[in-house]
Amino acid sequence: MADAFPSLKTQRLLLRAFTPADEAAFAVFAVKEEFWKFLPGPALDAGLVKRFVAARVIEAEQPSGRDWLFCVEEKQLARAIGMVRLSIASPEHRQGNIGFSFDGTLRGQGYASEAMQAVLRFGFAELGLHRITALADAENQRSHAVLKKLGFRQEGRLQQNFNVRGEWRDSDLFALLRGEWPPAADPHADGGTALA
Repeated sequence: MADAFPSLKTQRLLLRAFTPADEAAFAVFAVKEEFWKFLPGPALDAGLVKRFVAARVIEAEQPSGRDWLFCVEEKQLARAIGMVRLSIASPEHRQGNIGFSFDGTLRGQGYASEAMQAVLRFGFAELGLHRITALADAENQRSHAVLKKLGFRQEGRLQQNFNVRGEWRDSDLFALLRGEWPPAADPHADGGTALA
């Protein structure tokens, strides 16, 4: 079990544990359909955001060492702009899963790719993972583009594997091996991972 929740830094971003103050930012962007459209679970409203952030704060106080949901903060804006999750699916086989969702008003600025690169570095270099997978809704072309930009391969399609608000949805499976991950291709790194 990990002693402390890690903090990851890039040129523009800080990936860290959630704090109660993050509720204000998430209450603005996470309630919009573009944020939760492809996520399982109910459509988010202010009450659900409040409970979500409170639960993440509690989780971060006692990290499991197998599942990290990072709040992504933009340094100049000094506020949360999204989240990235990394979970260890199999310690024995060094397999991980990654996922992300961001403030839709900031699209096209490379924040998702930058944050994901930091978490990939954490997974491969710090945790020693061999393979990291990601699932993206078959219609979520923005997520597909981010994953492909990071070097992920599409390995197949899972038919009707998520029930999203009463509708069965297909997901595309993407994967990246440690040997396929090029840290030198990370233009936003500022010295790697800082554990706090």
